[in-house]
Amino acid sequence: MEYKVGDIIEYETHLGGKRVVLVSNKEAKIKNGKPGFDGSTITGPGPELVWGYDHQITRIFPAIK
Repeated sequence: MEYKVGDIIEYETHLGGKRVVLVSNKEAKIKNGKPGFDGSTITGPGPELVWGYDHQITRIFPAIK
């Protein structure tokens, strides 16, 4: 999936939950040699810093210019 810094994505956690995140960084090797992202949640009780793998992304909401 193609996304960039500033996009909002939805991804599935390893426990099966969903999070919506504002992407602040992309890495070719976020962990264990796999590509992924860092960002802040925009849903829930408050912003939380999170990371995930690209293969966990289920939806992309492109940044509005």
